[in-house]
Amino acid sequence: MNTKFNQNVRDSVSSGSRTFLRFKTIILFFAFVFGFLFWYANQLILAIIPDNGQKQYFFEVKNGDTWYIEFVHSVQKTPVQEYFLVRGKNDLLLEKTIYQSMGVGLPFMASEGKLKTTGDGHFILEMHREYKTLKLRTGLEACPKIYFGGNVLPIYNLYEPGTLVEIKVVMRYETWFQD
Repeated sequence: MNTKFNQNVRDSVSSGSRTFLRFKTIILFFAFVFGFLFWYANQLILAIIPDNGQKQYFFEVKNGDTWYIEFVHSVQKTPVQEYFLVRGKNDLLLEKTIYQSMGVGLPFMASEGKLKTTGDGHFILEMHREYKTLKLRTGLEACPKIYFGGNVLPIYNLYEPGTLVEIKVVMRYETWFQD
């Protein structure tokens, strides 16, 4: 019997453990990759979606983040800011509205929230209105802009006047399959 040949042959115990170790490493790698993808896919996104196939915009958000939209009121011709709190998927809370003059179309009644005045002549109406989604139409007169995390998105410049724009909080994976 050739002893050299027997020395090069591994027994089943040592070769099996190396194969198992390699298999275990591959399984751990794929578990990590799928775990990361699952975590990434389920992050919240603030989606700005126009109705006519124009470019969509997305911002990563977390529960508790705030953002606001600013526009020029159609009657008063003064800026209005509406502040929203992200509470989860399809869950926005309008916390307050800040404006410069009282008048037609602006909330002012006690039933609509708590009204405060500031030293610089602004009014702050604290309110708690829940929204699943916001829809607005763009226009050069209103000049709507979205402010979030140091970013400004001038939607009046990005979309044709009259474009219906939907703003909502979705999971990231929901944006992967949109047009």
